[in-house]
Order: sequence, then structure tokens, then C-alpha cells
Amino acid sequence: MEGMSELLNRIEESGMFVPDGVRDAMCSLHLEQFTSYDYDCFFHDRPVVFMETKNGGVKTISAPHMIVTLLHQLELSEGQEVLILGSKGGYLAALIATILGEQGRVLLLDPSEEIIRHTAKALSGWPTIDVRTIEAVEVAPIETPGDLNRIVVTGGISKIPMWMQERIIENGFVIAPIGENGNQELMKIERHGSELHPTSLGPVSFGPVDIIESEPKPLTALEIVDLIETLIETCHDMDLCGPDDLHSLAELADQLRLMDHTEHDVLEEFIVENMQQFVHLWPMIQLMLTPSLARPGDIDGDDRPSGPTFDEFKP
Repeated sequence: MEGMSELLNRIEESGMFVPDGVRDAMCSLHLEQFTSYDYDCFFHDRPVVFMETKNGGVKTISAPHMIVTLLHQLELSEGQEVLILGSKGGYLAALIATILGEQGRVLLLDPSEEIIRHTAKALSGWPTIDVRTIEAVEVAPIETPGDLNRIVVTGGISKIPMWMQERIIENGFVIAPIGENGNQELMKIERHGSELHPTSLGPVSFGPVDIIESEPKPLTALEIVDLIETLIETCHDMDLCGPDDLHSLAELADQLRLMDHTEHDVLEEFIVENMQQFVHLWPMIQLMLTPSLARPGDIDGDDRPSGPTFDEFKP
């Protein structure tokens, strides 16, 4: 696949290592098997949506440079068994199964029944991949897997679930984005004896494992206060507005702080009534809300963010 080969060349030219097995696997698969959405953005090194909920939840196939990173760090070889937590539309599982060969096995788990149906259909021709629904990330599967050698978690989590920790074998490891939603460290956590040893692979921005948790939720009053106070500090440091504007924003923050437990519709009315104070600062607010993400394989060589996307390294 010429477009994929050129994309991987750009990623490699950026300084990232693309193993031959990873290159061969990515060039052998076609994205249309895993998503019905337009995937041109994939060749600009961006994630591709494979499912949306009616309430605005979104799940993506990771940006190519992130896929390359995960596959490289998994240290895959033929015949291994790999556990994947979080579907990625089945694309990552298919890549891993391709690298592992006929003697390898992949167990893919996801808490969404809808996503599992989508993924099982996409992977119907892959006999070495087992696709199952789980109750939650923290809850061990009903058919509990035995010893675990290679694990990859494809959504942000606060910590490695205990059921995973207990089953990692000697020299086995889990790769997972650990931290708050959208702001994590990609960690490689390996077992040596009775201890698990973490190694940071760099800052990343992942959405949650469960698509339901990706559905947008209204900001609380205190979250808006935090945003305003960061805006005040930024505007002051960069001399973007005068003292009167800064004073007005500070007063607005004080009022919102007293509305911590206010119903959302009342809070929304208050924000609308005071919207004029934000209008001329809106470009700065958008910049604050948009993560700065790397796209080393972008065909245009453009590293600037174009909007909030997930599953990418931060520069």
C-alpha cells in the first residue's frame, strides 16, 4: 500500500523507529475493514473515528505514530499471547495478530457491547483473535485469563487494574497511558520478581477506554473557575488585556466559586449573561482547551494541532 509506506517513511524520517515487522503488518491491512468513516486524516498522522454514540461519545483508531510506538514497545515475536484492553476498532488487534503469526493469540477486551459487536464483525476472519466484553476496566473478565506476558491498554486509566498486576509473569509487562483523561504518561510497567518497575515513554493524550466516558459532560462551576484563573494569569503574563478586564474576570471567578453546587441550567444561564466578558478572549480560551499534539508523519509536515484529538504524543 503506497500511501501507508510513504506515511511510515515520514514517521521514520522524524526520528521514530519503525520495525520491519510493524511496517509489513501496517502495509498489509486496509483501514476500511475497521471503520466506515473517512480515513484520509490517517495519512496526515491523525486518529480515525470508528464509532460515535448518540450523546457525542467518540472512539478512534490511534494516530499512526502512536500505533507504531505501541507495536514497537510491545516487543512482539511470533507465537506470543497479547492482551488488549480497548478495541481501537480491531485494527491494533489485527496488526498484532499479523505480527504474531498463526501460533500467536490475541485477547481483546472492551466494556462496550456495541463496540465489541463492531469489532467482532471486523475481525470475523481472524481465528487467532478472541473478542470479549468486560464489565469494567477494574473488574476481571468472567473467563479470567491466566498468566499475562504482553498487555496494552489503549485508553487513559488512573492505575493498572489489580487483576492485571496479579497475572503479569516474570519479564512480562503492560503498556498503558496512566493519568487524568487527556493528560497521561505512556508507561511501560514490567515485572521483575515480586516488583513492578515503571518506565515512562513520554507524555500522551488518550481518551478513556469506555466510549460512554468519552461523552461530553458540562463543566462544573469550579472547573470554570480554574479555566478563568488560568486565563487571567496568561493574559496578565502576555499583556493581552487591560486591568479592567482582568478585574472583571476575577469578580466573575469569585461569583462562580460560590455557585459550586448550583444546578447546571442555572449555571448555564449565568455564563450566558456574562458571555460578553469572554467574547474577545475566545481565541485564547480555545487554545487553552486544545491539547498541543505531535503529528510527526503528517504529509504537510505540520505539527500544529487542528483540534482536540486523542491517542497521540505531545511534543
